[in-house]
Amino acid sequence: MPRPKPNSTPDDLAFGINACAMALEYGAARSLMFLRDTRNPRVLALADRARHAGLSVSEVDERRLDELTASGVHQGVLVRLKQFAPVDIGAATRDLSRASLVVLLDSVTDPQNVGAVLRTAVAVGVQAIVLPLRRGATLGPGVHRASAGFSFIAPVAAPSNLAQAVRNLKDSGFWVVAASAGEGAQSATAFDWPRRTALILGSEGEGVGRLLLDLSDFRVALPMDPRVESLNVGVAFGALAYLWKRQWGDAG
Repeated sequence: MPRPKPNSTPDDLAFGINACAMALEYGAARSLMFLRDTRNPRVLALADRARHAGLSVSEVDERRLDELTASGVHQGVLVRLKQFAPVDIGAATRDLSRASLVVLLDSVTDPQNVGAVLRTAVAVGVQAIVLPLRRGATLGPGVHRASAGFSFIAPVAAPSNLAQAVRNLKDSGFWVVAASAGEGAQSATAFDWPRRTALILGSEGEGVGRLLLDLSDFRVALPMDPRVESLNVGVAFGALAYLWKRQWGDAG
C-alpha cells in the first residue's frame, strides 16, 4: 500500500462525531481513538460503544489527532476502518421486476460532492453508486464526513473501467442518461425517465466525457436561469434523482 502523502489523511480513517457514529453503527470501524481528557458526552459515548463492540479504543492527545486528520475538524474522535468492500453492480441490479436507478460519477474529484451524492443516493434508494477506481475522489475521510457517514451504507461499486460498466448496464436492460447541457439535451423536468435508468454525471468543470456521452441513450439538462452556467454535481444529482423517483419511486 502506498504511503500517504505529507499533510494528507489516510483513506482508512473517518473522523468527526457523525461519521464515527455511523461507522460504529454499521460495523465499518475496527478501532477508535479519542481525545484524552475530553468532556464531550457524545465522544465518550462513542468510546463506550466501541469498547462494548470489542474494538480497540485508545486515548490520544490533540496533536496526534491533528496529525492523523491533517488538522481536519475531527471533533476529538476518529475511527480506523475495515477494508472497503464494493458491491457487485450485476448482483445489485439483477431484479428485473424493480424500477432501478444507478448513478455513475465521471471524474468527480471533490469529496464534498461525492459525499453529497452518496447521502442523497441512500435517501432516494438507488441500487448502486459507481465510483471508478481511477479519475475520481477516493472513498476517504472527506467523503465520509461530507456524507454524514452514509457512505458506510451506500451501495458503492468501484469498477476499473467506467465505460465497460456502462456497457454492462446497457446489456442488463438499463437506459443510459447523461446529465449534459449540450446539443440534443432534453429538459429533465419533461423527460420520460426510463424504468431502469443509469444516470451519468460529470464534474462541474468538465462535464461527462465524450466516450460516455457517445454511449448514452439520452441527454438531459435541468432548466435554469441563463445567468447560472452550472450546478455542482451534488445539487444536480439531488434534483435529477428526485425527478426519477417522482415517476418510478413507488415501483420498486
